[in-house]
Amino acid sequence: MAVDKVILKAVCSTLISIVLLFAFLFGSLCLFFPSTMMRFTYDLGMDESSVKFATRAYKNSGEVYYIAYATEVSIGLGDADKIEKYGEKLLADEKFGAYCEMRNQSLPEDTTMTYEQYVYGQVCMALYEQGKKAEAVERAFELIGNTFPKNNAAAAVLLAALRAQDTETVELIKGKMLAIGNGLQGEDKTYYDAILALING
Repeated sequence: MAVDKVILKAVCSTLISIVLLFAFLFGSLCLFFPSTMMRFTYDLGMDESSVKFATRAYKNSGEVYYIAYATEVSIGLGDADKIEKYGEKLLADEKFGAYCEMRNQSLPEDTTMTYEQYVYGQVCMALYEQGKKAEAVERAFELIGNTFPKNNAAAAVLLAALRAQDTETVELIKGKMLAIGNGLQGEDKTYYDAILALING
């Protein structure tokens, strides 16, 4: 019996040591290697945890890739609050333009939406879905300026407002569109006219 107790204690001690070692290793990975944990948790289907590790990696490194990753996974989750939060950080990053150029180069030739337009649209749609309708419109037109490219953020918010029969937002967008219409040319003008026709029915 005494021998059995000694063996049992040894086994228990070994198991406890193993558990503590794994806890230490896991904690170290979380603390010092958030980018590794970002991919690991994503592969396990733990998307929300993956977003947290991505934002930690971004904070540690300042690499725009990580905040873009957090934004894209949040879009996949359909979490409007996170899309707005991390998307705005992505838009504000000084390396966003260069990152977009790199991402656009890998898009298929027949793609009609650039990476920046995709992010702009998702951020503005996230604002709209949270009930920040006027803010969504203001942000959309702030992002496109005096242009009106295909699949832009303002058009995305407009289509959502039309589907929701949200006449107040539709009229707000129409007013802003009319204010920039005279200065448009080429493809911007063609797309602008098509979108304006949707409003006028």
